[in-house]
Amino acid sequence: MKRAALFLILLLFAAFAFAGPSVTRHAFTRQIVGREPIGDGSAFDSKVGNLYFFINVVGAETPQDITHTWLYNGQTVNEVTLHIEGESWRTWSNTNIPPENLGEWTVVVRDSQGETIYAASFTVTK
Repeated sequence: MKRAALFLILLLFAAFAFAGPSVTRHAFTRQIVGREPIGDGSAFDSKVGNLYFFINVVGAETPQDITHTWLYNGQTVNEVTLHIEGESWRTWSNTNIPPENLGEWTVVVRDSQGETIYAASFTVTK
């Protein structure tokens, strides 16, 4: 019985160790202070201007680069490469939101192999 339990623990550890990076929390925000988002939203007025996408990444082999791709109407508006240097790492990117670009926006997070590990959306309203 102990051998089976030990095997199960090792199997779970191996699965976690090779799972790759994942995002444990995110926020769309107008401001970052002390490496933390100030507020969080999913809908913003067309006059929002500069918007940040904050994430906390865990499980990344370090150092590693990840990419934030900002999409509007399925088209890339901005792409930002971010450097991850720890097992749990807070990072963010930002882009300017033109007031005429109403509707849904998406930020896709990709690991260093180009695999999508997370995506989140927000809406810009008039």
